[in-house]
Amino acid sequence: MTALGSDASASEALVETLRRHVGLRGVSDLRLDTAARTILFRRENAHQGEQPEALAVHPEDVLRLAALTGRSEVVTDLRVADGGALTLILRDNLGGTHWGHAVLMNAPEPRQPHEALAERARMADLGERALILAHELRQPLFTISMANESLRLMLDRPDTTRSRLQTTASRIAEQVLRAQAIIKRTLGQAADDSIPVRHTDVMAAAGSAVEFLEALFEAAEIAVELDRGGPPACVALGRVELEQVFVNVLRNAADSIQSRRAGGWDGEGRITIALEGKPGLMRCIVTDNGAGLSADLERLAFEPFFTTKAGEGTGLGLHICRQILNKAQGDIRLVSTGDRNGQEGARVEICLPRGTDKRAAASVAAA
Repeated sequence: MTALGSDASASEALVETLRRHVGLRGVSDLRLDTAARTILFRRENAHQGEQPEALAVHPEDVLRLAALTGRSEVVTDLRVADGGALTLILRDNLGGTHWGHAVLMNAPEPRQPHEALAERARMADLGERALILAHELRQPLFTISMANESLRLMLDRPDTTRSRLQTTASRIAEQVLRAQAIIKRTLGQAADDSIPVRHTDVMAAAGSAVEFLEALFEAAEIAVELDRGGPPACVALGRVELEQVFVNVLRNAADSIQSRRAGGWDGEGRITIALEGKPGLMRCIVTDNGAGLSADLERLAFEPFFTTKAGEGTGLGLHICRQILNKAQGDIRLVSTGDRNGQEGARVEICLPRGTDKRAAASVAAA
């Protein structure tokens, strides 16, 4: 045997040893059966007509895998029904939770389980913070980009006034400060009990969010109606955080309208923002006439990384909204408004306790 042949044989033996040690299996045509809580796949060298193999998956991990719909190049861990754990590498998404190729291998057993769990929790938290930061910075960066392009065009026009230049420059500066505030909040640097609670006018924050997304609404031909009637409704939440909630909700509403249009609808896109309130409680309702959603999506929409926008969305927008609102003892819910007189669409309800102390008016005025 030549040296080359000997090296090849040694490599094959090493690969085979690795396969046995970690339970490495290459499979194809892997899909998630959500109802049955199983993954189905075909083993290597499966004969034509051979039935796929099935593995029962832990119920919590079914939701986590479902949230990866439409994504390729995925690595995730799954707990299976027999108590074991698998590392799953998914490639070549064929639509939804169906992948052309996958690799399954046994998840390693840690020598110190509590240390491994703590490390995994730290890494998961760090990864989620990084993804949230990337998700939230997209909007101020988009606004800065649009304002910069507007500024460039104005510089080439002889009729441009100094006040218009100053307004556009101020808009850029405002978004830089907003991005800095988002970074500080997301990384937890502002988590200081000594910092006084700020109170924010809900409809003022909603109005700012509409302004941030003005270019998006104009391009998509979506009309936004903001009901500013009634006295100010102040809540104990920072201005930037409340604006983040509205930006995420409004972007989802716009995406839903565009999705409905992609299905052949050619109507006018419409989003309304209105307040309902009673003593001690504020409820802001954002309604759109988009594609609507199913009961399953109502339940899963707030799961981290769950998205219906395959290849585009991060699946973090509504999850971020719930995190922000929960911190202020508030909540958010998503309800379909479809099948009512032939109308489509959805309604987002943002609920927060009202700011009742005497500092509310002063802090709103200073914001």
